[in-house]
Parts: sequence; C-alpha cells; structure tokens
Amino acid sequence: MKGIRERLLEAFHIEYREHLEAIRALLDELSRKHDGSGLAQLDETFRRAHSLKGAARAVDLPPIEHVSHRLETMFARIRNGEIKLDPSIAAMIGRVLDGIEDWVAANSAAGTLPNLDSITAELDDLLAGRPPSLAPVVPKAVMQPKAPPPPAPPPPPPQAAASVVEEVERPVMVKADETVRVRAVHLDRLLRSSNELVTETMIQRQLTHSLVNIDRSLAEFDKQWRRVRKTASSMVREMGDHQRSSQLDHNLEALEQSLRALVSDARSSRRLQQRTGWTLRQLGSELQQEVRQVRMVPAESIFGGFRKMVRDIARDAGKKVEVHVAGLDVEADRMVLQGLKDPVMHLLRNALSHGVESPEERVAVGKPPQASISLRFDVSDGRLATLVEDDGHGVDFEAIRRKAVERGAMSEDEAAELGQQALLDLIFDPGFSTARQIDDLSGRGMGLSVVREAAAMMNGTVEVRNREPAGTCFRLSVPLSVSTQRLFLVECQGHAYALPTEGLDRLYRVKADDVSTVEGKSVVYLGGQQLPLLSLAHLMALGESSVKVTRNVVPLVVLKNGDRRVAVAVDAFLSIREGLVKDIGVPGARGTIVAGGMLMEDGGIALVLNPFEIVETFRKSGSIRVLTTVEKPVERRVPVILVVDDSLTTRTLEKSILEAQGYQVRLAFDGLEALGRLRAEQIDLIISDIQMPRLDGFGLLQAIKADSALKSIPLILVSSLEAREDRERGLALGADAYVVKRKFDQKELLETIGQFL
Repeated sequence: MKGIRERLLEAFHIEYREHLEAIRALLDELSRKHDGSGLAQLDETFRRAHSLKGAARAVDLPPIEHVSHRLETMFARIRNGEIKLDPSIAAMIGRVLDGIEDWVAANSAAGTLPNLDSITAELDDLLAGRPPSLAPVVPKAVMQPKAPPPPAPPPPPPQAAASVVEEVERPVMVKADETVRVRAVHLDRLLRSSNELVTETMIQRQLTHSLVNIDRSLAEFDKQWRRVRKTASSMVREMGDHQRSSQLDHNLEALEQSLRALVSDARSSRRLQQRTGWTLRQLGSELQQEVRQVRMVPAESIFGGFRKMVRDIARDAGKKVEVHVAGLDVEADRMVLQGLKDPVMHLLRNALSHGVESPEERVAVGKPPQASISLRFDVSDGRLATLVEDDGHGVDFEAIRRKAVERGAMSEDEAAELGQQALLDLIFDPGFSTARQIDDLSGRGMGLSVVREAAAMMNGTVEVRNREPAGTCFRLSVPLSVSTQRLFLVECQGHAYALPTEGLDRLYRVKADDVSTVEGKSVVYLGGQQLPLLSLAHLMALGESSVKVTRNVVPLVVLKNGDRRVAVAVDAFLSIREGLVKDIGVPGARGTIVAGGMLMEDGGIALVLNPFEIVETFRKSGSIRVLTTVEKPVERRVPVILVVDDSLTTRTLEKSILEAQGYQVRLAFDGLEALGRLRAEQIDLIISDIQMPRLDGFGLLQAIKADSALKSIPLILVSSLEAREDRERGLALGADAYVVKRKFDQKELLETIGQFL
C-alpha cells in the first residue's frame, strides 16, 4: 500500500508537466502574436506558475516552490507592463522551465540534484531591474540531503488528488469533481469481457434468423393444414359416414387448436428473443464504448518525459538541440501509446544521429548552431498520427545507394536506377544503417526496422519524406484503439474478409469491359489514373483469380498507403461494422497481409487484412495474373421498407441511407397514409416516427398489431422521445426496436434492420 506522500508525488509529476507544457505553449503563442495585448495568455501563464508553486508546496519541494514563486512574480510584472517579454526573456524562461524539469526528474530517480541557484539568480536579477545573465547555465551538482522523513502531510487538495495516476492505473470519473483509481489490468479485463459480450450478442442474430424461419415455416404449415383439413372433411362427408365425419372433425379441431397454440408460442418467443437480443446488443455496445473511453489517456502520460530525454542525449552527443513537443493532450488507447513508445524513441534517436548536424557543420552551411527536433501528436481521419521532424540535412540518398551496394543487395547499376521512394523503403530493412561507426546512439541498423514492424503490428503505417526547406519528417499512423476497429466486410470465393476503413480510399462498381491488360497485368482506369488490379482470391492464394460478378459489374475496393493506390476486385460488398480484431497466431511482421481475425455471427472467423501491406505487395509483385470474371446467379428479392415520418428531411435522410444499402423504400407522411400503403403492397419492415399528425406512431403500432394480415411485419420506432416510459410503452405495444433520434447512428439503424430482414 502506497503512503500519502508517494501518492501526492505521483499527482505532482503529472501536474507539473502539464503546467510546464502549458507555459511553453503560451509563450510560443505570444511570440507569434502580432496584434492585441496578449493579456489572456499572460493571465494563464501567471495562473500556471501560481498553481505550480502551490503544488510544489503541497509535496514539500522548496526549491521548485521558490523558483515558481519568482516565475509567478515575473509573469505578474510582464502582465502589468513593468517587464517587456522579449526574446531574451523568453529564452531565460525556457532555461528556468528546463531546470525545473531536470530537478524533478533527478529527485524522482533519487539521484544527484542539480543546483537551481543559477536560474534563481537570473530571476532575482531580472526582478531587481538588473540585466539577466544570458550565459548558459551549468548546474552545480549537490548531493541529495539525507533528512529524516517529513511528517505526514495534510490530506491532498482536491486538485492534486484528482490528478493521482500511475502508469499501471487509470483514473475513472465518478462525479464532475471526483476521480477514482482503477488498475489498468482490470480495465483490460473489463474491455475483453465487454468485447466478448458484444461478440456473443452478435451471435444472437443467427438465432433470430432461425426463429424467424421457424415462425415462417409454422405459418406456412398452418395454411397447408387448413387446406388439408377442409379437403379431408369434404371427402369423409361425401362417403355418407356421419359418425366418422363427426369424429374426424373433432380430432382435426383439437389438432388445429394445438397447432395454433404452437404457432402463437413460437411467434411470441421469436418476438421476445428479437427484443431481448436487440436490447442486449445496445447495452453491450454502450458498455464497450464506455470502457474504451475510460482507457483513453493523453499522450502526455507516456511521452511527457521525452523532451528531457532528447535534450540529455543531444548534450551527451555534443549537439545543441531545441526540442518542440505538441499535441500531448491528444488522447488514445493506453496500449496504442505504449506500443508507440519504442518506435518514437528510435525515431528521435535517429533524428539526433542521422538528421541534425553538429553546431560547427550547421554554422558552415548557414544554419543556426542550435538544431530543432519536434514531436507532434494529432488525430487525423480517426487515426493517431505521430510526427517526428528535424531541420537537419535530410535523407542522404547517395549514402543509401552506397550502403545497398556494400551489402550486396544490388549492383551499382541497379542502385543508380532506383527512385527515391524505393531507396526510402530500403532504410526500413533490418540491419540497414548508413552510420559509419557503431556507438550508443546509432550504427546497428535495427531502429527503423523496429519502427516499421511495430507499426505493422498495430495495423499502421510509417512514412518518411524530406522536409522543406531542410530536414526529414517521419509520420506514424496507427488506430486510436487496439480493441475494436471500423471494418468493411467483403466476400470472396464464399469467404468473408474485413478491411479497416482507414485503409480504404474509394469503392467502385465498374463494367468488366473497363478492365484492361497492360504488359500482361490487369489495370483499371479510375479518376483519370491507371491503377494495378488483382483479385482478392489470387492475393489470398485461394486457387482462383476469377471474380464473381452480377450483370457484368466488378466490385472494386481501392486501397491506399500514403500516395499509393491499388484496386482489389472482390465478389461482393457486404457491410460496415465495428469489430473486435483478435490475434489468431499470424505474426504481424513486415509483409504479412493478415492482421487478425473477427468472430462472425454464425461462429465463423473473418480474416482481417492489413490494407497497407496489400498495397506494398502490389508494389513489389512481379507477377500479377490477368483478372477474369464469372457471372453470379440471380439474387433474391430486394426487401421493401416503409418509412413513416412527417419530417421531409428525416424521410429523405433515411431513404438515402436505406437505398444506399440496396433496400427498396416507400414513404408515408403519417400513420393513416402508412396503413394505406401497407394494405396496397407487400412491405417487409416499417420504420416509424411517434409524433405525427392524424395517427401517431403508437396508434399506427396498435392498428398494425390488431390486423392479422399486418401484425407479423417488424416495426422499428425512431423517435426524439427518449424518456424511459415512452420506450417501455412502445415495446409493450409490440415494437420490435426503439431508436432515439438524438443518438441516431446510421450503423445502429442498419444493424437493427439486419436483425429482421
């Protein structure tokens, strides 16, 4: 059990980094401000320094408290106009913040503490009106004093207590101003359990389909039985045997009553199972989403200390580096951030060893002696983007060519013909390094290989490009969460495959005649661009390269990786869904296109493919079969859905969504018009609003359930009424599902419809 001081120190380690990063960001914002006084930014820097002072006092760290007090005073005078915030003052503040960071890191490691007297003296000079010394601070090391343990401090203030968290624990909100601590391992287990729950509830769909088929079979059997009974009774009566005729009618009547009871029980059980299954899926999805949200942590929790790490490594290597870190408030799954920790460290070390030059070299080419390295986090297209940039000399393509020849990977002529992109791909090969010697920083050639493999393991990508006007930029893109992903399902040779939507560019349906052959390879022209084309069957080595088409139309999935695009022909598009990607024992190393598996409703496994590796396979493949097509059998009847809503906008939206999924759609303004539609043509499912003129949704529902010819049609209520009593009333009247408009989700609506059709 940790003591109160340890818990307070953990809280302080998070809080002080937040204050330092905020002050740095505010100063950077002020430096770019050309209009206005910047009072809002200065007020915030003052507040941050004041909070840092209070936090240091709470954990009994006098050196940090004293420095923070001087910072607070200085920001107050800058705000009042007594001190002008010029570049020299900003540079001094940066040194003060670095000194605080170094002192806290040393104190946390129970090591030798830097002496803060130098930066304290600078602040005192400034506050006293004397010009501050701009000489670099060389802290004098002093041994950490061995004082007796301090008395137990008072209970932590709410702000500090709310920040308590450690790497293996995650704060969970209880109220607006309270948090509790939950061990990360428990959250991981809870997430796995919620994922399993959602998977199991999805399997209920198969049971729903089975019960629907049983219901339909019994209904058809009932019709056949009535015809048989009528015929049998007529035949016996024609024989003139009234006694046998009466006995037969009695027996047939008893049998028919039993059959009707069976049909009624089966229908009631089917409806109850449909509603229960739908409710369980809703609750399971909500639980899963809540657990996933709790697992989201800011990047600062993992990468907060990387600024100091880079500064320390640069100092040991004799290089002057200014480190910029941005986006630490971006949140992602804790496991994703942990998986990025080593790759980002390798990229930063690579920037120091291969990117930035020594101060002398930089001055010789007209650059400032201090190099710049930046680490930035951002969310783009639903994925976490991590960028590591430097302003060094950029990628040395000639050095890569020489190294490739030295390793015997190719001849000098072959190396000379390689383009820049092909050369960039080489630097990710294991053991490839252009460093002339091996030291603690570089030379073994494993860093970028580790980066590439770590990205592939998380179904991600890594790109490298030259940065203008000088330098290099590495960009890592990975999913925000490793638990569930948004997947697009396709069919190929009777099997279902899933592709993460982040790797999809476009979906096309093209005529088979539009597929061309160039130099023995299939290509297709899309958007004025020629794309290589391959069937998924050939890619997965299913023994065939033909694609099953309908009316000579080929479904194509265009995949992307950076600027590259390739087309993959499949047999059919299936659906989009959130799925749990599980490890099925396939290693995620470079060149592996299978990223895992997803459990389907019928208990089968759909392979989840890595679209980025598929693009690489296309690029490197030297033999691509010519694509052929085979016509598919005629498809079954398209279901008809009736949308009932008095809002033109809502009717149009729902009609567009449903028609995009291949359904036929009929529209009605209110319940009375809907009843007319239902009696005029065959409708397979109804989606109805509640609040409508003339006859509302509840009235329509009652009328349908009272009509023996209509009561078997599934009805989904989609309403803005979200009170529990409204939902319970709708379900009690016989609605098969209830969807709230405020939380309207296209995927949820389509999945709900899929349970009944």
